[in-house]
Amino acid sequence: MSHRIPERRSSPRHLTHLEGWIAGYAAQEPIGCTVWDLSEVGVRLVVTPPADVPLEFELQIPSEDAKAKVKLVWTTGVHYGARFTD
Repeated sequence: MSHRIPERRSSPRHLTHLEGWIAGYAAQEPIGCTVWDLSEVGVRLVVTPPADVPLEFELQIPSEDAKAKVKLVWTTGVHYGARFTD
């Protein structure tokens, strides 16, 4: 008997281990994070608690010179799933 959870992603994810920053739209200091999974439509981030991650933010990945607007979809309090909005 298989206990695997069915894959619901619309595009394949790629495992990564990139340093990133969560930059909110308010006058909040950026929050450090690790980009664990990356796909064409979204990302999974790991953030050390406690963190006040906003519902919408700009994800910055300096090593890739990348920035993207994202919207938070789910969280476990450490892992955060977000969808790209731009």
